[in-house]
Amino acid sequence: MAYLEGRLRENVPVSGEEHTGYVLEVEVDMSAVQDAAELVNGQVAMTGSLEFADYPERGKELVFRATSAAAVEEEVEETG
Repeated sequence: MAYLEGRLRENVPVSGEEHTGYVLEVEVDMSAVQDAAELVNGQVAMTGSLEFADYPERGKELVFRATSAAAVEEEVEETG
């Protein structure tokens, strides 16, 4: 069984887009990914592990430690 913790927010899907309507925001440690800045604000696929980080001011926080990440190309819909 998996345990995730993060900020739950509603996501209003684009017209016609399939989506549950919710997104769980989880902090991600990208220090092992060289091109992390190029992936910001894009759709990505990541591998890694969930771990607790102990921050001096925030205490223990669940963090996804990415070991690799790549951009996921969005499919372009063809109009007939």
